[in-house]
Amino acid sequence: MSTQHRWTMGLVTGTSILGLTVTSGLAFIASRFVDEFSRPHQVLDEVNFSWTLPKALPEPDSSLQRAFQCRTIDGALLCGEFWAQPQPAPTIVLCHGYRVSRAHLRSVASLEYARGYNVLTFDFRGHGDSDSVTTSGGKVEVRDLEAALMVAKSQPETLPGRVIIHGFSMGAAVALLTPPHADVAAIIADSPYARTFDVVRRLVEFRLLEASNRWKRWPRLVGQLHHLLPPISWATVVMSVLVFRLRFGFGFLSRPDASFKRWQGWRAYAHTSGRRRPVPILLIHAEGDQLIPIAHARRIARQAKIYEVPLETYFVDGSAHCGAYSYNPSQYDNVLSDFLQRHLGPDFPKQHHALNEI
Repeated sequence: MSTQHRWTMGLVTGTSILGLTVTSGLAFIASRFVDEFSRPHQVLDEVNFSWTLPKALPEPDSSLQRAFQCRTIDGALLCGEFWAQPQPAPTIVLCHGYRVSRAHLRSVASLEYARGYNVLTFDFRGHGDSDSVTTSGGKVEVRDLEAALMVAKSQPETLPGRVIIHGFSMGAAVALLTPPHADVAAIIADSPYARTFDVVRRLVEFRLLEASNRWKRWPRLVGQLHHLLPPISWATVVMSVLVFRLRFGFGFLSRPDASFKRWQGWRAYAHTSGRRRPVPILLIHAEGDQLIPIAHARRIARQAKIYEVPLETYFVDGSAHCGAYSYNPSQYDNVLSDFLQRHLGPDFPKQHHALNEI
């Protein structure tokens, strides 16, 4: 065997071993990430829960609070509550974020109830009191929201066609991913993502950065690794998509920014049903959001404009995720009040008027 041939064989063998090692390493990291990402009932530490929520107001009498359970189209059992007004009224469906539960939004529910709305809260699969099944961060959770909407519309206190979805973070993204529903009058989407891939990539990069910072004895190696984090994170997410699909039989990537293309079919329904236009959306985001950057909101807004979906924006200068309320609570309330008054018309609750004047 010639020297050149031996060199060629050695190079091919070495490259193959290196490729196998890198692939095995990525597969290991991806598997660990999928374990963490999909594991049900992992609760976010209170220390890391940075949302500023409104002060809790008195809840309705126990006779007006109804616990419920419902099943999704794929069999997941969901748990929730319906707070009924003494008379028919619009119903707000609250959608919580990833790794929190409906319990975190109880003060929000009490405020919405005081404004004169029926309130439905529920736990997405893998959260709170609902089934301990795989969570996907938004994609299959669409089925959960669809089941909750069916419960909301079936309550005798809900005015027909007057259901409002108010979602936060993952819950806001799920609201945008859910196909238009005839009974939904409006959507309030607070800090949704536009694409799962980007959010997951940032999460993986953060986890890798945390791990590399522990290697303080090798500062030069750490410095080199930091330059490699973006491509390693990208490759890890690609591998995670494959691992997740092989393990659970479905993918987890979703794109709320692409959902408006599917809304075009709504126009034909709206025309035949007498509805003039698609469901109006109020998109809320903080300019300095570090978890889901403002670029996600801007992308959603651009896509809505392209497909003629009525979307209004309320962007603030705050830096917290879901931080528009904490940035200016009264302004947040006024924006929501103005939006809902225009789209509910005569069904806008009188209590909402009165509460705003306090």
